[in-house]
Amino acid sequence: MGLEDLIAVLTTDSETAVVVTDGELSHPGPTILYVNGAFERMTGYSRAELVGRTPRLLQGEKTSLATRRTLGRALRQGKRMKVALINYRKSGEPYRCEVEVFPILDRDGVLINAVALEREVRRGPGRRPNADQA
Repeated sequence: MGLEDLIAVLTTDSETAVVVTDGELSHPGPTILYVNGAFERMTGYSRAELVGRTPRLLQGEKTSLATRRTLGRALRQGKRMKVALINYRKSGEPYRCEVEVFPILDRDGVLINAVALEREVRRGPGRRPNADQA
């Protein structure tokens, strides 16, 4: 049983959006290997439209470059990280997403996969927006 198979068994019915990528961080990667149903519902893309593509397709003009770079740096260092950023649904609608990424390293410490747990964050009354909020 491979990593994607294991994660699929664990997350099929989860309300948390899950995406698994390979470890290739340089452009145009990484490549999506698996998404669960919650990820499909959150983004509006089907699994068939996502697998084999890069998660960068969810980014747009309000997606923070600084946040993306911080996340990439953490993954290269093999560190788990939690960030919030603006992503875009298939419809083009922006949404604020909290993403917790777990690097999967080989025995030599090389990034081979990343597993991201994602959830949409809705701004409530009285919350101040920051630079990465829609």
